[in-house]
Amino acid sequence: MPDLLSIAPLTETVEVRGAEVKVCGVAAKSIVGLLTRFPELRKMWATGKWDIDHLLSMSDEILAALIAAGVSNIDEANAKNLALDEKAELLAAIIRVTMPRGPGPFMATLTALLGTVGGAASPTVPALKSRKPSRN
Repeated sequence: MPDLLSIAPLTETVEVRGAEVKVCGVAAKSIVGLLTRFPELRKMWATGKWDIDHLLSMSDEILAALIAAGVSNIDEANAKNLALDEKAELLAAIIRVTMPRGPGPFMATLTALLGTVGGAASPTVPALKSRKPSRN
């Protein structure tokens, strides 16, 4: 049986225009940043329903930010220039690497964790609140 060090880190390689792209997944801190930046993404996250069609219908800015967060050598500007099928392949790989058991189990585990840390079980993941702009 493999130990934790022999299976980490989880990555996937996707071929894009003849080049191999290493997908590393999205770190927890980056997920929080994405949810804070994009209310539409936050709504999908809160439902726990990850529909690739809905994801692909989101703005180019959201898709580019997701791709840049999950692929270390692509920035948002370059991610916007990818063809839609290339974006779809990268997003699918990012989801597989970030949440290997799928979005449903990930959300269930996260909800349980939040309940444990918060002291009580929570039936839903709380929405992130944005800070109010300064009046200065």
